Amino acid sequence: MQFPFFNKKKNKKGLIGVDFRSSRVAIAHILHADKSAEKPKLKQCAFESLDSGSEAEQDQALAKLSQKFPTSHFFCNSSIEMAAYELLLIDAPKVESTELKQAVRWRIKDQLSYHIDDAVIDVFDIPGQQSGRTQLMYVVASQKTIIENRVKQLKQANLDIQSIDVYELTQRNIASILPEDKDGIVMLRFNEDNGLLTITRNGTLFLTRKIDFGINRLTQVLVSGLDEEEEIELSIDEIDDVDLSAEAITDRLPHKDNNEVHEEQHHAELNEQGKLIVDEVILEIQRSLDYYISHFNQRPVAKIIFAPAPKEVPGVLEYIHDMLGIKVEVLDFNQRLDITKPMSRELQAHCFDAIGLALRYEAEQGASD
Repeated sequence: MQFPFFNKKKNKKGLIGVDFRSSRVAIAHILHADKSAEKPKLKQCAFESLDSGSEAEQDQALAKLSQKFPTSHFFCNSSIEMAAYELLLIDAPKVESTELKQAVRWRIKDQLSYHIDDAVIDVFDIPGQQSGRTQLMYVVASQKTIIENRVKQLKQANLDIQSIDVYELTQRNIASILPEDKDGIVMLRFNEDNGLLTITRNGTLFLTRKIDFGINRLTQVLVSGLDEEEEIELSIDEIDDVDLSAEAITDRLPHKDNNEVHEEQHHAELNEQGKLIVDEVILEIQRSLDYYISHFNQRPVAKIIFAPAPKEVPGVLEYIHDMLGIKVEVLDFNQRLDITKPMSRELQAHCFDAIGLALRYEAEQGASD
């Protein structure tokens, strides 16, 4: 969601990302890479943990953090909580561009829990779809009061907001700086209690899925085990033109010889209960890739990249690689950005989305090239 503040005099060679979570507030400052530089420069990033997550506590944390950043010289790109917006994949209305948003409003009005007149919406296309098939597009919708409140919070901390990104686009922004993005990337981000999967290529978000458990649940299972009758389920959207049953996907996964020694070595630290959860993630990756390849007429992706997490879960990357046959790695901003001081894993994990917000320019440039 873009805001018309470009008439103000600001340094357009960089951007400040401000991320709000119930558990923390994080800020990152990125300078765009010029023609002679290969990587965007991360000037600094920081976060403040929250106890209650209240708006007043957020305001206090933001005021404390913003004093350390050049807020008077750079615009900011910020976020709203994931529960505060809807990201909908719809059939693109066949209307003129000037009539698009009005047509979209009419189409999604019954899918919102609030009146459409109270909604702020934005749309973005997905290029490269096969001709002759229904063309899809993404719609972001949120309540005006939520957007207005976020703008107010930022202004109180002397930050000038240029735009608001949803978390799916934040991951797109990060993927856009990676060389592998030219061939397509699956990016997985696990927070404490939930996760997010995105598939991007050349700065374009093609597909996204929410995952209903996070790193806390996985580490808990690895320590205590899973109750026999407990089921792990993901929120999965129905897609009609691809066979996405668990049986069909399992049949497409590479089958392993139970006697293979290297498998026992790789997965020695991932117990059976952990595999039950990771198998659900693998199925979600596979079904998403099937749809990405078939509907959007794309080549298979080059790599699966995990966002840095404050907790390490041994054996997961190796297990996913063995099952899908795709390279898997954990993102390390120390290798991907121009950084003068190395970042700890904890700092990378807590500032991940703030950095993604500050990389909005890079994503827009990548998509336009």
